[in-house]
Amino acid sequence: MAYYDEDDIYPVTRITVGAIGDPGRRVFILQAQVGGQTISWVIEKDQAVALSRTIPRLLADVRLEFEELAEPLVAAKPNLALNEPLEPEFRVGSIGLGYDRLHDLVVLTLVDADTDESTEEDLLDELDDEPELHVFTTRGQAMLLGLQVEEAVAAGRPHCPSCGEPIDDFGHFCLPQSARGKRGGEYLV
Repeated sequence: MAYYDEDDIYPVTRITVGAIGDPGRRVFILQAQVGGQTISWVIEKDQAVALSRTIPRLLADVRLEFEELAEPLVAAKPNLALNEPLEPEFRVGSIGLGYDRLHDLVVLTLVDADTDESTEEDLLDELDDEPELHVFTTRGQAMLLGLQVEEAVAAGRPHCPSCGEPIDDFGHFCLPQSARGKRGGEYLV
């Protein structure tokens, strides 16, 4: 998703993430604007958390590898609220993150969740449809996206300091440490 002019690639004009709905039942939306067109995709909370952690690491790695690059340009007061329409193009099954040094752009690769589950024969039948979508952003836009995603995730339910599970309005049942397994806080039965 970008403008192409021969070998030049232009980034989206705006990219953001937001959540709609009540805490515990929120839907996360990744949204980009290309010119005057607003495009939205549904992402999972885990994908949002991964973006908030991965984007800063990618940008730090890019700065280390390419020391000649200037600091990313960032708008002073960016508008990162979701815009209408919120009708998603598709639910994202997986997100890839990379860097295009030639154009100095961060690339988000979005794969449709339905494509993830398709068989090889289905993919061969749909040669016209791209199985993945590339969203190009500047490093500054990517930095702001990472911060926005972190804020959107943090705006949800608080997490229990003991087990890490979300705490609902009606309370939280937390087993003692001895009752939880050693693998990722899973409960023993």
